[in-house]
Amino acid sequence: MTHTYSIGKMLEIKDKNIKLDDKITEEETDKGRCTVFYGTLTYTPKGCMKCGVVNHSHADIVKNGTKTSTIKLGQYNFKLVVLKLKKQRFLCKHCGKTFSAETSLVDRHCFISNPLKSLISLELREEQSMTLIAKHLKVSTSTVLRQLLKVGESLRSKYNDLPKHIGIDEFKSVKRVSGAMSFIFIDNVTHQVMDIVENRQQHYLTSYFMMYSLKARKAVKTVTMDMYSPYIGVIKGCFPNAEIIIDRFHIAQHLNRVLNQIRIQTMNDLRYKRPRDYKKLKNQWRLILKNSSDLNFHDYYTHRLYDGMVSEYIMANYLIELSPELRDTYEIVNKLKRAVRDHNFNRFKQVLMDSKKRSYPRKVRTVLQTLEKYLDSIKNSFKYTLSNGPVEGINNKIKNLKRSGYGYRNFRNLCYRVLVSFKLTSKLNKPKAIYYEELKAS
Repeated sequence: MTHTYSIGKMLEIKDKNIKLDDKITEEETDKGRCTVFYGTLTYTPKGCMKCGVVNHSHADIVKNGTKTSTIKLGQYNFKLVVLKLKKQRFLCKHCGKTFSAETSLVDRHCFISNPLKSLISLELREEQSMTLIAKHLKVSTSTVLRQLLKVGESLRSKYNDLPKHIGIDEFKSVKRVSGAMSFIFIDNVTHQVMDIVENRQQHYLTSYFMMYSLKARKAVKTVTMDMYSPYIGVIKGCFPNAEIIIDRFHIAQHLNRVLNQIRIQTMNDLRYKRPRDYKKLKNQWRLILKNSSDLNFHDYYTHRLYDGMVSEYIMANYLIELSPELRDTYEIVNKLKRAVRDHNFNRFKQVLMDSKKRSYPRKVRTVLQTLEKYLDSIKNSFKYTLSNGPVEGINNKIKNLKRSGYGYRNFRNLCYRVLVSFKLTSKLNKPKAIYYEELKAS
């Protein structure tokens, strides 16, 4: 009938062997009141599922009663929807064994429909706890966890191919003897998560990547990373043709961090000698970290900590002149950041070389030596448009996933949740990696 056909479409029952009845009732269950539909599954089997004999004359296998299964279809209008399906039983005349009719709606020996399992997988992509998913879909938390493990296992890396451009980073996962930091790497062009490794230590990562073929490892052209030194050994040992790219954000982060440390040191020195300047340095820290070329020197206004009309440029100059160390650090940091912003590696290198002729605080000198140590890899960051921004965004969502689930104690569950969250999401085509030289030429 027409209405049973519409109900079948609504419930996503695509098996033509299932015939729905006109009967619809409501029952009380442990999940509350539920809507119950009724149907029958029957067909003529092609052969015996036990012995494999072919049903030639339709007399080799005969019908042998029915068996009713209660199948969960999901929820509608906040109520559980189930289907009480009468499955046809068959008797094989050759082996004397019986078996039940099967359908694509539900797996064998299972009472959760496949469309509902797919809906659970889609819900696992979002930032919500598995308990909340189970509550919304009227299933148990164990059912959600089993679906997570099933889908997550299928999404794990099979050690076949590696992307040409890789982005790597670490994030805080679960507490282990080896540490709480885990390793994640992505395709830096499509921004797709490739896999997650429990341990970020060098020997552990080397053993992991060696499971890929030499051909796959040689195909890797670039690896974008931060300044975590053990990654250098992993990349050189596993990817012979890869160029290392130090992320530009981490370069600016190191520079801003040391500038802020010198600001705090100056601020503490002036705390009891000049409390008014102490307040200026404490309240206007953003002004010092702002790029000098972005300071506003056109607009003048009054400020409660200054006398007369001032602009951002005037206030910043006043603050850095409070200490020679702060002034020198401010100048070299802004020169280096300007070179990074303009993608001028020669200027960046020249500033580092010229810094050796002057004396700087120990903290500043340490950062400059670190930049000089990674100079070859930093050069590639001026050459390529690739960065670690996509990985940092993924790490931020991982934090939200952990927060929504009130933390994870099992690394496998967290790993699978991340893979399901990112790999089941439809991907748009991303622009391919290009060079800054190509941008200038165009």
